[in-house]
Amino acid sequence: MSQLKLITFDLDNTLWPVDTVIRRANAVCDQWLAEHHPEAARAMPPEQLARWREQAVRDNPSLLSNLTALRKTVLMRGFEAAGYRHDEAQRLANEAFAVFHDARNQVQLFPGARQLLEALAEHYIIGALTNGNADLEKIGLGHLFAFHHSSESVGQRKPAPDMFHAALKSADVNAGSALHVGDHPHEDVHAARSHGLHAVWANLLEQPWPDSLPPHQHQIRQLDELPGLLHSFDPSQPVTPDA
Repeated sequence: MSQLKLITFDLDNTLWPVDTVIRRANAVCDQWLAEHHPEAARAMPPEQLARWREQAVRDNPSLLSNLTALRKTVLMRGFEAAGYRHDEAQRLANEAFAVFHDARNQVQLFPGARQLLEALAEHYIIGALTNGNADLEKIGLGHLFAFHHSSESVGQRKPAPDMFHAALKSADVNAGSALHVGDHPHEDVHAARSHGLHAVWANLLEQPWPDSLPPHQHQIRQLDELPGLLHSFDPSQPVTPDA
């Protein structure tokens, strides 16, 4: 059996749990607004931010593939609602986003994540594929990844093929020699297999597999289980897309 050459990882909820991170980052940003721009903070209660977000996506659906631009757009709307001119609102939105993003990258890795990446990086090309806007350099993992593609950098979210194709091009490998590891049944596992890659479901949060998808046999509940599965994938055999 020939060997896999490329292993790509989703990030949020695959290498670290993200929900508490986002809640904390939102709270840090809210506190910064309250301290530095209280009039803007009053103009941006959570329910109003949610309405502006929905409106921004209706006006420009491509923002769903660029969460950074989406958040900045909503923040700018908030500063404008507080009476700031457009240019000043844009500058302050960038500042507020920087506060949020610094906190957003203060993650707590799942047990064994760093050790797994360090071990795999000695034998495989390691890449990151994410719909989010995490910064691997800020997190301290950037040196372990040969590349990092996101929906922002390629212009389309998973499950679209763009990110997977970008990974194969970056690594200069064919799809059968690549394995994608991710937590999302549709956007990671089903999508990877649909585009010819092998896939492992990283179910570290113990979520149910959706009834709408055929069962997937390769699942891990802890990251240190992944090396034991790698022998299961034969690059010489084409991946049959799930029905």
